[in-house]
Amino acid sequence: MTYRIKCASCGAVMNVNESGKCAKCGADVNIDQPGMLKVYRMGNVVGVAVGFGLYLNDQPIGHIGNKETVCIPLPYGTYKLHCRSAGMSKKCKDITFTLSPEETLVCAKVYIKMGFWRNSVVPERVAPSDMPE
Repeated sequence: MTYRIKCASCGAVMNVNESGKCAKCGADVNIDQPGMLKVYRMGNVVGVAVGFGLYLNDQPIGHIGNKETVCIPLPYGTYKLHCRSAGMSKKCKDITFTLSPEETLVCAKVYIKMGFWRNSVVPERVAPSDMPE
């Protein structure tokens, strides 16, 4: 499984398969966290060439491509997931979630909601069983 992490030392966002060293600054990066956020971008021909920017607590955590799943290991706590797409409205219905010993996995799907004047990027919590394999 590939994990999306953000280096605590330099802020670089990267995809890794295991704990190791940051490719930018050489600091240790650790994927061993008690919680996990899984985000799936639903496939859609609208905006297929545009990556959605993902933000966790207003901090960028990279982009997610069409039909891509991103797994983000996180410590317990409360988070706000925000998504936006270049060239589209910055409107997004943020979702807030809490990772705890009782809920260690939160899953979300992201899709484009067509509008009359503008399209919106919509994240929505889903059950783990609704996530693609």
